[in-house]
Amino acid sequence: MSALVFSQAGPHIPARPLTLTRRGRVLLLGIPSILVASALVFTLLAVLLGAIASPANAATTHSSVDMADYAGTVTVLQGQSLWSIAAASDPTRDIRDVVSDIVALNGLTTGVLQAGQQLYVPRAK
Repeated sequence: MSALVFSQAGPHIPARPLTLTRRGRVLLLGIPSILVASALVFTLLAVLLGAIASPANAATTHSSVDMADYAGTVTVLQGQSLWSIAAASDPTRDIRDVVSDIVALNGLTTGVLQAGQQLYVPRAK
């Protein structure tokens, strides 16, 4: 039986400089350039669209609300409470709802009223 022996030493190939093919240049330079350009375009569009659809722009134009359409004013008399004012202003509604509306319209933080105090009360519907 004969054995085949392979030699590890092959023919010597001289080293030559590495050159890029057209496909190599596209892969190495073109694709990253396209990615950077698309990121810049996306960023520019996001900034422009963000400035146009900004919530700050939504609040620049508004129409004023005439409080007289929704509420009247009442001067608090000595001994009056929110409950009594609510009952007198709209007897057809639940008094708790009217008291809640009076508190909201006037931004009250307490139920204590002072004689002479001006309050907005909802108009009867």
